[in-house]
Amino acid sequence: MIVEIIEGGNMLNLLNIVSPIFIVLGLGKFLSMFDLIRQDFINSANKLIFFVLLPALLFYKISQAHIYSSFNLKLFTVMCVSVVGIFFFSFLMGNIFNISKSQVGTFAMNNFRANYAYMGLPVSYYAFGDQGLMIASLLMAFIVPLVNLLSIISLSVGSSKTVSLWIFIKNTLFNPLAIACILGIIFSLLQIELYNFVKETLDLLTGVTLPLALLCIGATMKSEMVKGNKILLANTLLIKLILMPLVAFVALKLLDGKLSLPDKVLVIMLSSPAATVNYVLASAMEGDPDVASSGIILTTVFSLFTYIMWLWFLF
Repeated sequence: MIVEIIEGGNMLNLLNIVSPIFIVLGLGKFLSMFDLIRQDFINSANKLIFFVLLPALLFYKISQAHIYSSFNLKLFTVMCVSVVGIFFFSFLMGNIFNISKSQVGTFAMNNFRANYAYMGLPVSYYAFGDQGLMIASLLMAFIVPLVNLLSIISLSVGSSKTVSLWIFIKNTLFNPLAIACILGIIFSLLQIELYNFVKETLDLLTGVTLPLALLCIGATMKSEMVKGNKILLANTLLIKLILMPLVAFVALKLLDGKLSLPDKVLVIMLSSPAATVNYVLASAMEGDPDVASSGIILTTVFSLFTYIMWLWFLF
């Protein structure tokens, strides 16, 4: 139904798809100004989202997906090439602009590690319906371990800390999102049917995930967190919001001509703004927290316009 509405590429209809997401983001910021959303609530909500709600959503949507028809080797290859390509391109740009070691890893991470869960999933849902959300969840099952690995490598470049094998395994395979994705894939491949009461419970539980995540993102956005090298930030905007999805878009066009629904969902996922977790990782691994926070906020704000742009091209 949603796809049919925007087939004509009407700009107002595209705005109607994207604007609710950013209105909820703005609402989170507005409520935080009046102490209706406080930092202790944000901390608790983020833990609830990361350890319970989002894993439940990913497991539910992936377990209900038809993996063979929704995902294929071509899509997986384009996704990996796009992410890894931006990873190397970011370090090349770092050398060209003489970026310090402490900054270049964070700069690279902001460019390839997107907010797939908190932004990519909602946009995929509002643009493509439940099928889009299912495909986006399935894509996350493969992209999360990849970006976790590349993030550790990126930040290790400018860090004096040695990353142990256990930290690598924990961040790539044994976090709640990865476990939920693996279980969902197993249930899907084995065609294990969930009981109706389980489906109803997961429907009820996971319904709060996306709006709560958006409120928390909005509440944490502060203008004073935008600081640092303006050229660096401008490059992050161009690379994250335009170049990476453009690589996937062009590759898929060359391979297929007409984009399928999974192809379109992949482009939207890759056009998502920088992940909020980048700030935490940059702080913990001797990266540059200022570069991380600035990139996160700016790409989130400007993604309102780039999401509309990409939806325009996709339909």
